Amino acid sequence: MSPSSSLPVHEKLPTELMLHIFAFAIALPYSYDEVTLIFHGRHSPLYLGHICRAWRSIAWTTPSLWSAIDMKIPTDNLFPNGGINANEVDLFEQWLQRAQDTPLSLRFRKLQGPVPTNQTYRLLVSKILSRSKQWVYLDYLFSRSNQSGPFAEVAMHGGLPLLQTLIVGGEVVPKAWLHSALNLSTLIIRNRNWDRRVPKVECALPNGSRLQYLKVHWIQPELFLDILRTSSSHLVSCDVTFYDQRLTPVGPPAISLPRLVKFVISQSKTARMDHLLGLIHCPALSDLTLSNLRRIQRIPSALLDIRGLFGRWGRNLSSLTLSSGKLEECEDIIPALEVLSSLRHLTLAYVYPEDKDLEDWKEWKHLSKLLQTSTTFLPTLDTLRLVYGFKECEPPAVSSYVGAIESFRTVDNFPLRDPVVPFKVILYDKSPGYYW
Repeated sequence: MSPSSSLPVHEKLPTELMLHIFAFAIALPYSYDEVTLIFHGRHSPLYLGHICRAWRSIAWTTPSLWSAIDMKIPTDNLFPNGGINANEVDLFEQWLQRAQDTPLSLRFRKLQGPVPTNQTYRLLVSKILSRSKQWVYLDYLFSRSNQSGPFAEVAMHGGLPLLQTLIVGGEVVPKAWLHSALNLSTLIIRNRNWDRRVPKVECALPNGSRLQYLKVHWIQPELFLDILRTSSSHLVSCDVTFYDQRLTPVGPPAISLPRLVKFVISQSKTARMDHLLGLIHCPALSDLTLSNLRRIQRIPSALLDIRGLFGRWGRNLSSLTLSSGKLEECEDIIPALEVLSSLRHLTLAYVYPEDKDLEDWKEWKHLSKLLQTSTTFLPTLDTLRLVYGFKECEPPAVSSYVGAIESFRTVDNFPLRDPVVPFKVILYDKSPGYYW
């Protein structure tokens, strides 16, 4: 028997194939939104070193396996020095050495309590800053009192020339970061709501920003418009939740977003919705989501002209989602759909009737009342998606709903719809794992 035949199977595979396997098993995956990276549950490349000498040699010399770092600074009083010791700094330095010059993805967390002031922590920050030119993805969460550190001097270390994605878990986005990250394409601001107190977002993008994807929670309308103006020529996708208790006025100039194709809007507490959206022109928009409809329709000063909005934005609109509302408050929305000549996919999420007997559950079949119209119901519609919970604790077999779906999609509910050109009805239960 030849010596090679006695080798274990994992040592017979060529190095090139092992690299692909390692990259598949260890590489950082994307989350469902294709923007936010998943750090939790990811295996460290250190695991590969426990298998055999050959695997350890491959893993230790493959920089891409060391391209992601997840750090959390303890906040417990048991760690007065920040929970960072010399051994951890040495490990971090070895990690960076193995990453070599590959672009880095960093997730850094420090919540409550002051920033550590010991020498070991400062050494750790210094080593992180020394690689700022390699950052391509940065997810950063600090309390407001700690926003001045630890990366306040990042511009002094060469800036952020490769940074493409910046996620800030707070309300303050350091101006120095934005002005030194000329290739930034994705910005996510996760403003927090502490005991019903929503901090004011601070963010100042440089003129000529190349931002393509913007997602921000709880932002004042005037700042949101400023961000759009600096990024108008490149923005492709936008997801925003407004917050404006002071009724701050918004005004011209109008904003043209020629490349925007997806817009997700949640009204929250903004009472100037119609005026605000009237300043925004997005001729290429194809996917629109409007949520918290009950707030939109029940605040008299914020009454949204749905038909006018669809008329301005609807030329290329093919997908529309309306969520969180009551039938009585949405009666003007369904008739307004007739101006959307190209709409192919309509999603109604938790739009339910006002019925005391239905407080504990909402069911899709009650929508038939809402969808009865006096005109042709969306002749181009391909898919009607209904997002609901089910009355039963566990949904029944799909077969028991087939008859109900067919009767729902009849001329009784859609009298002017051509029966030869039916559309799909999709039921979706928010409980994990249930699609219908």
